[in-house]
Amino acid sequence: MTPGDEEHLRREAAAWFARMRGPGAEAARSEFDAWRAGPGRQGAYDRLVQRFEESAVLGHSRLSDLRLRTSAARRGPPPAVWWTAAAAGLVLGAVALTQTLRAPVTEAVGGARYVSTPGQIRTIALAPDLTVVLDTDTVLTASTRGDRQRLVLERGRVRVQAERPLEVDADGARVVAARAAFDMRRQGGQDVELSILQGEVQAEGGGLLRRPRTRVGTGQRLILTGGRPGLATPAPTRDRQWPTGLLVFDGAPLGQVVAEANRYGYRKIRLADPALGRLQVSGGLKVTDPDGLARALAAALGLTISAAPGGDLVLARTDA
Repeated sequence: MTPGDEEHLRREAAAWFARMRGPGAEAARSEFDAWRAGPGRQGAYDRLVQRFEESAVLGHSRLSDLRLRTSAARRGPPPAVWWTAAAAGLVLGAVALTQTLRAPVTEAVGGARYVSTPGQIRTIALAPDLTVVLDTDTVLTASTRGDRQRLVLERGRVRVQAERPLEVDADGARVVAARAAFDMRRQGGQDVELSILQGEVQAEGGGLLRRPRTRVGTGQRLILTGGRPGLATPAPTRDRQWPTGLLVFDGAPLGQVVAEANRYGYRKIRLADPALGRLQVSGGLKVTDPDGLARALAAALGLTISAAPGGDLVLARTDA
């Protein structure tokens, strides 16, 4: 079997996986049984199911509960149409996602300045016990002070997974940690957002005059403005999977989804009619694949896709 045949078989298996978990599954049972009786098909389907069940990301990202819905003023195509299209795309994305998570980190570097270009998500092993993930369009510098690693977030967002003492500075705010996993994001202006995934950190204002430290634990979020910490609140879970390119939306306007995806995509998605931006989208979406995302949104919302002269993808109503 050639690589092309294997890819075709995998896509067929993904389509059946989605179809047999959507509306009308029982009616398609006999057709499904006939399909999987063919050479190699049952094995391809079983491997897909195994990857789906083993993926920790799928277990925590509501991928199996993808919902794309429109406002009351406009309904999309019948549920079977969008469920099958969206779920098939997500299953294929889940396979690639699992492979990405299992891929070893091969880039080990010393103290320096690290940059991720627009559209790039970059994982860097600064030490055996310290790994950082740079979100798109992020700048981070790293140095060592005694036995403590010092990071400075100049722009963007970083995920830190540390098993050693370190401090991270960003725009007048400082985070001190020993063993913790957390996200730190410069939001523009003087705001710095801190979300703790595991462990505990201490946040304080930077500069010569130190302010009292604020403890922030697992599942908490803290906004620091000008180095001054606010009150810790429960951290949202919608973008915990951002290092994989997966973002979760819950009733978000299509305009917001497109704007977020355009931060990552090498091709931009545009809306032919600004009113389309009010359509609501819920579910886990792979924002780093603009072509796949545009196809899923178009199928779900009954839209068409066309290519603009510059290569951007334009979503429009079917009657436009």
